[in-house]
Amino acid sequence: SSEKESCFQASLRKVKHYTSETANLILEELKAPPTIGVVAGFIVGAIPQVKALFVGVSSPLRVIQDSISLLGDGTIPGIILVMGGNLVKGLSSSKLRPRVIVSVVCVKLVLLPLIGIFVVKGASNLGLLPEDPLYHFVLMTQYTVPPAMNIGTMAQLFNVGQQECSVLFLWTYLLAAIAITFWSTVYMWILFP
Repeated sequence: SSEKESCFQASLRKVKHYTSETANLILEELKAPPTIGVVAGFIVGAIPQVKALFVGVSSPLRVIQDSISLLGDGTIPGIILVMGGNLVKGLSSSKLRPRVIVSVVCVKLVLLPLIGIFVVKGASNLGLLPEDPLYHFVLMTQYTVPPAMNIGTMAQLFNVGQQECSVLFLWTYLLAAIAITFWSTVYMWILFP
């Protein structure tokens, strides 16, 4: 009986420990600047009185919205600079085998677009999507684009696989120009007969 109680107490301690760890992780994620920005943007956009303070020609706090917009204009060039740095860093020191690179590129630029065609056409045939062919084209194109920059950012943040990400980015972005052109033609041929 005492053995069962001690086993139960040990299990209970583990559950409490994992619960508190999970709660701490969630709280840390909620404190992250992107999350705070999303919540603040949602509040400003959802409440008309607050929105009127920030957005509009005669709004009293327009300078804040202009400043945020100015900062936002620099994000794309900043991301491109980070990507360029990643590519240069990874080219010299990656240990990825060519077979792995070819496999990832084939899955990302050949297999995923094929899957995208079937998913979008299947959802359309089930009536889950509007009948707008341009909408279908945009959905299919999402399956064709190279990997997001966030993957490289996460690799840098956690200091894991930076060189590998750089090499994969290099090859997927180099071949994406050809793949996007090819798949866009295929999508138009399918959607606009």
